[in-house]
Amino acid sequence: MELSAGAALDEVRRVEEEVRKTRRAYSTILLVMGLATGPYWWGMLLGPDWAGVVAGAGWIALVIWMLVLPRRPGLRGRVNAPWVTRLTLLGGVTFLAPMLVATGLKIAGVETTNWLVAVLCLISGLPMIYAGWRLRRSL
Repeated sequence: MELSAGAALDEVRRVEEEVRKTRRAYSTILLVMGLATGPYWWGMLLGPDWAGVVAGAGWIALVIWMLVLPRRPGLRGRVNAPWVTRLTLLGGVTFLAPMLVATGLKIAGVETTNWLVAVLCLISGLPMIYAGWRLRRSL
């Protein structure tokens, strides 16, 4: 099957737009997850009981949205940028850091270091925010 020059150019533009849509969706997911990580941990670890319930329900809704967004029509494949994978992995590790530190401190019986947990909550989403920003910038 041969394509004319115009048809080939149209196909290249169509594929470029699909790639842009996919990258935009992934960058949005990374930015929202990164921005939501701090408030989530803040509510779960430092807030009153109702804040933990709201944070948990909000996180479940966010994860469902995150799973549905890239599967929209017109989006396919994955983002093949090694730095995105590395930063996302780092984001996963820093996401767990406040929980691990807070649990360790609670087990040790230390209750006065809420400031440390609060700082970890604030910085825990930075790798995902940075990855989303870089991915968005590369569009």
